[in-house]
Amino acid sequence: MDQIKETEYPDHMAAIWYIGQMGLVIKWKGTIIYIDPVLNDLFRPDGISRRLYPPPYTGQMVDRVDWVICSHNHADHMNADTLKPMWENNRHMRVVVPYPVTKVLECSGIPEHAIVGAKEFEPVSLTEEIQLLPVGAAHESYETDTSGNQCYLGYFLDLGGIRIYHSGDTMLTERLLTDIKNKGPITAAFLPVNGTDLERRGRGIVGNMDGRDAAYLAAEAGVDLVVPLHYDMVEGNTENPLLFAFYMEELYPGRKYEIMKLGQRLIVEKV
Repeated sequence: MDQIKETEYPDHMAAIWYIGQMGLVIKWKGTIIYIDPVLNDLFRPDGISRRLYPPPYTGQMVDRVDWVICSHNHADHMNADTLKPMWENNRHMRVVVPYPVTKVLECSGIPEHAIVGAKEFEPVSLTEEIQLLPVGAAHESYETDTSGNQCYLGYFLDLGGIRIYHSGDTMLTERLLTDIKNKGPITAAFLPVNGTDLERRGRGIVGNMDGRDAAYLAAEAGVDLVVPLHYDMVEGNTENPLLFAFYMEELYPGRKYEIMKLGQRLIVEKV
């Protein structure tokens, strides 16, 4: 947390920290953005923790945050036990969530004025220089509310020309590939690699793309740097990220990727 507060880089650089599952902290020109933060424990029905490692810090400890972006309403992506104390310590904070789950968040204790309901392809201005573009995600299929608003979203974050794509939870689809390729150069993409299978579906676990899909998406979309996520935090839903690394090395040699450790800082530059 001290590193997040103290880190400052020139405007053509942004700092990104990995905080578990699909969770990121992004800092650019003094603005601090959290994506899918889960800084609380997750418990099974029998009371045993599902987390395989503790969070790097708790939501109660976060005393500097401007925006929080959540991809969908699953406890390992949008969790009131993290978001409520973050907001209580940062009353200027705003939370972006898919439009269909705004009421869920409001019922958890986040006031309506602090919530922004995101709709696919409708830009959200976080600051004059930071733009957010939501895109649909298939987890495992595209789902909408009765008005046609996507329940699962990924996001393009444009930081003065530094373009970051956070997919949220999603399968790789032709539609997604087209959406990504049509958005121009991507500085860094953060993609799930835990995949799916019959056994996990039987336990009610909704799946994502796997390492091969993530490598293919990054290569086809011309992503400058790709980072695999969503493989190590929750018991019973893990994957070996070296499988992703194998596909990158075997099928797309020379393309850049990074396997991040919990709390690691990554610096990206405008492409």
